[in-house]
Amino acid sequence: MSKQIIKLAISLTLILSFSACSSFKQWQYLPTSQEDKQEVFLVSHGWHTGLVIPSQYLSDELKFLDKDFYYSKFYEFGWGDKGFYQAKEITSGLTLQAIFWPTPSVMHIVAMPVEPHEYFAHSKTLKVIISSKAMQRLNHFLAQSFKRNKEGQVIKSKKGIYGRSFFYEGQGKYFLTRTCNTWTAQALEEAGLPISSFLTLTAGSVFSQCESALEKQPKYQ
Repeated sequence: MSKQIIKLAISLTLILSFSACSSFKQWQYLPTSQEDKQEVFLVSHGWHTGLVIPSQYLSDELKFLDKDFYYSKFYEFGWGDKGFYQAKEITSGLTLQAIFWPTPSVMHIVAMPVEPHEYFAHSKTLKVIISSKAMQRLNHFLAQSFKRNKEGQVIKSKKGIYGRSFFYEGQGKYFLTRTCNTWTAQALEEAGLPISSFLTLTAGSVFSQCESALEKQPKYQ
């Protein structure tokens, strides 16, 4: 039953995602020189997408990760439905709740010792070159995706689902029209990529928009 519901949900999101259009958008916050270039990686795990940032580009807002993980060369960031993301077994009830009812979110952070294409050998990855200003905006977006307590500290939840990883309480609700892939698209938008997060609900939509954006990104000599 759960597989049928998941297939139905995927079909619905594919139909809706055709409404998302980014063809009229342009790149923003482009690097001003070779020295201004920084990199972020988009990772697609099939149904879910995440972003990987080298630790050297983390802002002060995210430096708590070096403390929690005792430093790592790269960090993967993912946002999603709390119950669905953390579940040991996916049930039809969890699937329906995640899709049709606003539910709490979590951030999933993975410490990675090597680049994404090595660490995630069976996933699709894209490297995106952005400017230091774009990276600052991306860092701020990521930092704002963590829920914080009254003292302004992030709230660690439980061990993550692979590798050296943790779940943290997330900011915002998960819903049919705001999925993990919508969140990834929003993050890339903040970094100046000419993509649209509106009804971008599937991993394929995020990945294809990012590929198109890279094709028209101005190149520096």
